[in-house]
Amino acid sequence: MGGHDFHVAMTDMLLAGFPIMGNPANVFPPLRQDQVAIGLPASVNAGNGFTTASEVQKAFDCLAKGSNCGTYRPRGVYPGLRGLMAWSINWDTFNGYEFSRSHRAYLDALT
Repeated sequence: MGGHDFHVAMTDMLLAGFPIMGNPANVFPPLRQDQVAIGLPASVNAGNGFTTASEVQKAFDCLAKGSNCGTYRPRGVYPGLRGLMAWSINWDTFNGYEFSRSHRAYLDALT
């Protein structure tokens, strides 16, 4: 947790599907890209797994554009990925809306 590879891998599982309990016949089916947003703690105070804005944006680049990937390579490119959400808007407010400000400009530039 806390690095872009973690977020890429977890999101890729939802978008590509995965076998449940290692049984290839029992599969969690892929979700549509428009059903998935990456959820994150808004600040270090919000809980375990806080990830810096630059690491989150690297993860989003990897998933949505196929660029800026780390060691984990997703099974596809997902340009229809819906975006990001803070688990804890209260902590974003407390932290001067750093989460919202940091990611708003990045996401606006994608469109």
